[in-house]
Amino acid sequence: MERFEPVNEMVSLLKTPFCGSWSGVVLIRRADENILIDSGASAEVVDNVLIPALAEKGLKLQDLTVLLCTHTHGDHVGGHFRIKELCPALPCGVLDIGAEKLRDPLKFNKLIRAPFPKFSPPPSASLRGIEADFTFRDGETVHGLKVIATPGHDSDCVCFLDGASGTLVTGDSIQGNGTELQGCGLCMDLPGYRSALLRLIAEPVRTVVTGHAYLPWRQAVMKGENARKMLKEALELTEKYGIIMKEALAEGITDPAEEAKYLIRNVGGVMPPFLFMALFTVREYRKEMGLHVE
Repeated sequence: MERFEPVNEMVSLLKTPFCGSWSGVVLIRRADENILIDSGASAEVVDNVLIPALAEKGLKLQDLTVLLCTHTHGDHVGGHFRIKELCPALPCGVLDIGAEKLRDPLKFNKLIRAPFPKFSPPPSASLRGIEADFTFRDGETVHGLKVIATPGHDSDCVCFLDGASGTLVTGDSIQGNGTELQGCGLCMDLPGYRSALLRLIAEPVRTVVTGHAYLPWRQAVMKGENARKMLKEALELTEKYGIIMKEALAEGITDPAEEAKYLIRNVGGVMPPFLFMALFTVREYRKEMGLHVE
């Protein structure tokens, strides 16, 4: 069985190992090009998983047309340096505001942990950056894919929409209740996240391909009405989170770490070993509620 799982005639998903779970790499094959979206978490993933998976489809790195980024978190761009090392001619593109982060993802991954040092694990010291060969902006078309800027999970998140098939490659842009590693959805910009979901709901989406197995859906690929339902449910969950945060306040819970635990328990999440991702989400809801934020 091929490691790239078919989504439709053109699109397939590779689940690369990451922290006991997986991070998604997407391949889009057309008659005249092969598009790779994201690269997994490390050089080892490229060597031991991605390259053999491409070989199963009769492809080498040199057969790829372009490498695109959904965002610059380490589990999605950790393999970029190795790919460029092996195939320097392969052009890599990223949202314009993500170019600096792609240049030094280790620095960026340290910065996003800095607000919550007691609750954060260290980032992978092996993360190495690359210089983007080109950048793109919201609304542009890149290799036949519509770029939809979807800030929320982070500022440089994008989705790629293949208009012909209605396939939306989302990376981490649709958080839901997060993965089992997170405890709850990770949101760094709540207004941006809600706006992004409204934009996605308005698009002609027929299939959603996510970057992880997000709760409550647990499926990386959703089709037809289930895809549309997923987008709407993700938006509804932002309102549910707000209600839970108000309930925590009503119960006298005001410490952010305790609020994070309360939120995780009440969305049915799994308590993670580190709370920093949930603490970002708590911070956004505290802002919305007019509470003090450090």
